[in-house]
Amino acid sequence: MKLTIAFALVTLTLFCRPASTEVCPSLLYALGNLLTGTPSSYAAALEPFSPDEDMKEATRQLKALIDTLSPKAKDSVLQLMGKIVQSPECA
Repeated sequence: MKLTIAFALVTLTLFCRPASTEVCPSLLYALGNLLTGTPSSYAAALEPFSPDEDMKEATRQLKALIDTLSPKAKDSVLQLMGKIVQSPECA
């Protein structure tokens, strides 16, 4: 679970810098599928970015790890991500 939370926070940190006025909707869609979607819906959300085979394998492994989390843990991560995106630090 620590890996998942670290990944979510690092990702949001990268996109919540002053130069960025909003979080990319495609990123949010991909992260949503990572946390709540099926492996195939997550892979489909990443396809527009043309991941190479190493990236696809890494994201399959990440999705498998995420899917070991309880629904409550996934929901908590989503809630935290929502709070971060709406925070003054992301304004």
